[in-house]
Amino acid sequence: MTPDCPELDYLARLDEILADKKHLLIVAHNQPDPDAIASASAFAYLAEMRHGVETSIAYAGFVGRAENRAMVKKLGIRMKEFNRIKLSKYDCLVLVDGQPLAGNTPNMSYHIVIDHHPLRSDTTGEMVVIEPEIGVTATIMVELLIKSGLDISADLSTALAYAFISETQNLGRDTCSRDIRAYLHVYPKAKMRLLAEILYPKLPQVYFQTLAKTLHRAYTCKNLTCAHMGEIPNPEIVAEMADFLLRRERISWSFCTGVFKDQLILSIRSSNPKAKAGHLIKELPVDPDNVGGHDQIAGGYILLESKRTNDIISLQETLSADFAGLLGHKDIRWKSLLDAEVVLN
Repeated sequence: MTPDCPELDYLARLDEILADKKHLLIVAHNQPDPDAIASASAFAYLAEMRHGVETSIAYAGFVGRAENRAMVKKLGIRMKEFNRIKLSKYDCLVLVDGQPLAGNTPNMSYHIVIDHHPLRSDTTGEMVVIEPEIGVTATIMVELLIKSGLDISADLSTALAYAFISETQNLGRDTCSRDIRAYLHVYPKAKMRLLAEILYPKLPQVYFQTLAKTLHRAYTCKNLTCAHMGEIPNPEIVAEMADFLLRRERISWSFCTGVFKDQLILSIRSSNPKAKAGHLIKELPVDPDNVGGHDQIAGGYILLESKRTNDIISLQETLSADFAGLLGHKDIRWKSLLDAEVVLN
């Protein structure tokens, strides 16, 4: 969709659906990331300003990453915990940056679904906008706001700008021309000081503890690196560590896991724009309904179902071996990322 394409006029369809609605609930995927948070905020702004609809944003899980918490706090984004929502209050349900049965969203029917992940065969709704060719759900929302003629506020522009920066790593990953145009539309309106504070927040002690544990547990072979992080403070840190390990010289694939409650959180990253990481992760011993991704990023989870420690270790070893095998490496011999013990003087 582009703002000047009448044949793909999602705004007209949205106007039809919201014309008689009074209370709108916008749901982000579990453990919402900046794209989900900003897209939900943009939808709320559009519905309130164009139709006078009362809106609420809800999410399941929690916002764990320091940057994301800073985004919510500094921009005054109001979100409710999903388990405290009274659904009967709302006459329209919207899901952004996810699909109903993808395994990482509240399982219920939605009137409107907006997402940039590949279309699932079981995704339904009165209005379903699925655009896997773009890198950021926020792109759809910026295009809708442009077509609506609404002025995008500075705070909302800041949230959307950070969504692009975070999701695409400064437009360097899974990005198309539409993402770039949308980003360039909101970036000049963003509050630079607040954006900097979101990008570089103070980090808690547990972050450095997790980073140290990840580095000591990471191992490499050829162009691959893996790290099974054990117990983690929040699910989001697995993807954060996968991104971090991918920065090592001569590494083009990273794979991290972490245990959070009864789930083994998975994250795959690649520096190859044509890597098809989203397809690769579904080839691992996982439930394909609980994983997904794009060309350069993929993630999901495995239900541990009270597995013992030895069973989890065995599962992690299998995942590492299969990950390497799917990339053409047989009988691989891993070595520690840290070749020698680090001595601090």
